[in-house]
Amino acid sequence: MKIFTTFCCAALALCSAIYAQSPTDRITVHFNTPVIVGETKLPAGDCDIQVMHGSSDSIILVLRSQGGLSTLAVASRLSEDNTDSEASIRVVLNRRGNDLQLSRILFGDHTGYQLNNAE
Repeated sequence: MKIFTTFCCAALALCSAIYAQSPTDRITVHFNTPVIVGETKLPAGDCDIQVMHGSSDSIILVLRSQGGLSTLAVASRLSEDNTDSEASIRVVLNRRGNDLQLSRILFGDHTGYQLNNAE
């Protein structure tokens, strides 16, 4: 299972766009299969993720698929102690039944976001 998740992360990282730093962060990723975020199933294809920083510790991720379907997810900041150098974005997916669920988004500097409702 860990090998499958790692494989999916590597595939998504290769297909993802370069992370752009701005007042409202935007990330573009490409999902090869449909992905569940919360209770919403986003179709395969490009997905735009907008990071909304609020006044609290929680962060809102707005995910919009290429087909127009969108959803919100509450996330928290994440910092990993991994010392491997990563030049791109990693998207971590968990298996939920026969589906894949978005769990984390990690950046090359070992920071990222953990979705609060991910199992």
